[in-house]
Amino acid sequence: MIITKEMLNQKVPQDMIPTRLDSALNLYTNIHYKNETGIIVYNINPSTWNCLYSFYELNHKFTIDNYKFNSEYPTYRELIEEYRSVYYKVYEQEKGYNKETRINILRDEFKNTFKLNNVNINDELEPIFELKFSKSKNMWTLYYFENYVANEVDNINILLSQNLYEQKILPLDSSITNIDGIDITSNITYLLSIESNIEKLNRNLIEC
Repeated sequence: MIITKEMLNQKVPQDMIPTRLDSALNLYTNIHYKNETGIIVYNINPSTWNCLYSFYELNHKFTIDNYKFNSEYPTYRELIEEYRSVYYKVYEQEKGYNKETRINILRDEFKNTFKLNNVNINDELEPIFELKFSKSKNMWTLYYFENYVANEVDNINILLSQNLYEQKILPLDSSITNIDGIDITSNITYLLSIESNIEKLNRNLIEC
């Protein structure tokens, strides 16, 4: 469940209060290629998830298990504010993963994954928080998605012809929930519903 702005002042149901914090760094590339325009999405783990994602970096993510929030009856806003506070203290201050470091990690992982020489990350998109039940861990998790967009990729043809993951081009349309029968992850469809994100993606369009 994506936590929208309209939900912020609502109380979190008691049986949905998360006990785990998790995160991911996402990178979006908006391209125009052979009469198609949209972001590249990947089916990274078809045997397990079979879902289309943006490129993400998980090797250096922030995560805490068995976390207890300060308030017994928090609002969604209070969940997010406390998450941000812990994230800043533990991840940024104690472990040294400030924003510049995180962007460099995301860029390097993208380059290494697809054997690219240079990638430029130009803009940050709106962050997204999602509350989701993990069946494997039997607990609710509060996810933080930090989203960036690239405006330059050298050897774009290498990226477009990569065969490590199945990939699709997703138009910037939040009403599209699947491509060729493969679902698009909910944080992407929500990201595309925010006008400021569409403006930034269009501003960073890569012509192929």
